[in-house]
Amino acid sequence: MIATAKRLDSVNEYYFSQKLREIDALNKQGKNIINLGIGSPDMPPHAEVIKVLQEESTKPNVHGYQNYKGSPVLRNAFANWYKQWYNVELNADEEILPLIGSKEGIMHICMTYFEKGC
Repeated sequence: MIATAKRLDSVNEYYFSQKLREIDALNKQGKNIINLGIGSPDMPPHAEVIKVLQEESTKPNVHGYQNYKGSPVLRNAFANWYKQWYNVELNADEEILPLIGSKEGIMHICMTYFEKGC
């Protein structure tokens, strides 16, 4: 038998799996719970979005990993969006880092500032 790493001794059930079970139980009781927990859309994308995704996926230059900082076009679009909606100036090269999800960002912030035992 292969022993698991010691760090797994403190790992508990994934928070959102527990919450989803609780929401499911409440909905089965007849309560109408709005689930904002994971950010998964409750409606399919518009047909035009699917069409564009299909068209873009056939291009030969769109299948590699992006660089560590993400696409400059995407980072600039984020900066422009924050300027338009919040009047916040952001440097797209220094202050914006696209992530695969909010949990990745939260985890890395915690790993940056929390010491063992905090």
